[in-house]
Amino acid sequence: MFRRCPSPALVVAVAALFLALTGGAIAAGIVPLARHAYTADTATVAGNAKHLGGKTVAQIAASARGPQGIQGPAGPTGPAGVTGSTGAKGETGATGASGATGAIGPEGPQGDKGDVGAGLKIVGTVATAQDLPLTGTTGDGYLVAGDLYVWTGGTWTNAGPVQGPKGDPGGVAGYVIVSSVVSLDPGFEDTGTAACPTGKVAVGGGVKAADPTVLFMLESYPGANGSGWSGTAGEFNDAGASTTFTVFAVCVISA
Repeated sequence: MFRRCPSPALVVAVAALFLALTGGAIAAGIVPLARHAYTADTATVAGNAKHLGGKTVAQIAASARGPQGIQGPAGPTGPAGVTGSTGAKGETGATGASGATGAIGPEGPQGDKGDVGAGLKIVGTVATAQDLPLTGTTGDGYLVAGDLYVWTGGTWTNAGPVQGPKGDPGGVAGYVIVSSVVSLDPGFEDTGTAACPTGKVAVGGGVKAADPTVLFMLESYPGANGSGWSGTAGEFNDAGASTTFTVFAVCVISA
């Protein structure tokens, strides 16, 4: 089916109407052209009936647009929107690596002196820890096979052995005791010496009276360079009988 397109005159007329409504010098000139175009449109197709002032309808329509207007001012800022709801809590992140150890801080001040602690009292001895009493007084102790168990307020605590390790043998191996007997007349005094054998020195000695009731000791002393031991004693009973005393020395191997 054939469909008829709008005539050029109609297009020019519509353009003229638009410009007339918007105003301007172009509209004043375009209206007569629209009338002329309409008249020509009703004439025959042949010839220059559709030419208006040397221009086609398309040329007139293209030149009918006015200049572009200036840009208008920006509109006011709109109101702030409503705050949205809080989102869901995210998952807990992984634990980070441990940081490096910091430097040692300065030494703190000395604290106050503490109260005097309870004393230790060894109450007795039992064969095994199972033989200890169920309870005790703080500071009580029991010896169990050489260890000391102390009541600390809630239980018996093994404080360890109370006897130290056995020491090395002393240096008196090979010692000998030598002596010398001295006779005294009544009312006299005398000195005796107990000499150590060759290779030994005196480390001790003394004087022993046969009758302590009539004898008095004046002095007791070691010999030069440890050669022996000497002692001086006297009898104070002039009317008595003669008596004796013994000087002895403890001698060990010379270092």
